[in-house]
Amino acid sequence: MDCIVDLTGDHSSIAMCPDFEVGSWRYKKLSNHLFDWLPDAALKSQERRALLGDPMQTIAKACRRVFDVSDPTKRGEIGEILLHALCRQEYETSPFVARLFYKMRSNDSVTSVDMAHVLQNAETGLLELWLGEAKLYGSASEARQSALKSIEPLWDADFLEEMKALIGPKVEESAPYADELAWLFADQTSLDQIIERIVVPICIAADFDATKGAASRDESYIASVTKELQTCKKYFDQRVPDKVRFVLIFVPLDCKTKLETHFNERVQNLL
Repeated sequence: MDCIVDLTGDHSSIAMCPDFEVGSWRYKKLSNHLFDWLPDAALKSQERRALLGDPMQTIAKACRRVFDVSDPTKRGEIGEILLHALCRQEYETSPFVARLFYKMRSNDSVTSVDMAHVLQNAETGLLELWLGEAKLYGSASEARQSALKSIEPLWDADFLEEMKALIGPKVEESAPYADELAWLFADQTSLDQIIERIVVPICIAADFDATKGAASRDESYIASVTKELQTCKKYFDQRVPDKVRFVLIFVPLDCKTKLETHFNERVQNLL
């Protein structure tokens, strides 16, 4: 995956692309890339270490951890793996809670954070909590709307209190900055300490007409992607509170269904 647009020059609004090959968008390359990232996204660090030397068992356990065994059509997690991989590669974040352990329940409705990573800001030295949301959709506009609805709890104090109580005990001892994370999520630590550290990465991966009609990443294609990225950024700029810092990642797909089908076939063989 390559960054083909950096809208603001600081990597806070970017577009990513797996490139084209022989005139076609490389959905199989992207699918295989995400498959390789499955263990890192799904398993705790000690689980990965315990399975060293047995890569097939590692992948199989990751598949069972993440995906619905009975219904291969339920693959919203592909977007989560994409977000995880992009943040790891582009921003050098590190997971501090495995995905299985930060599903939470409020008022009898399930809410989830697709990604919980940590990053030390090189300029301020502040430890940032990257709590992300990923949407894999057939339409970028629908993906934006759904993403906004999903991230709105992240500026709600009651939700953050619950998140603090539930995630805190799940932080792995081997996680980067484990001591500081333990302090942040301790009962006696003010919620303000968490609020000022939150960064919300939003991954919008959606079918895009320009990708379907392109054969390479030429100037025309880059211009189309840039325009859509600007539309996405404006949408969130107008709706996300100024106090909330977000990072926008746009992945213009050729066909979401082709990506899902190829990925599903590999996963299903291991379930």
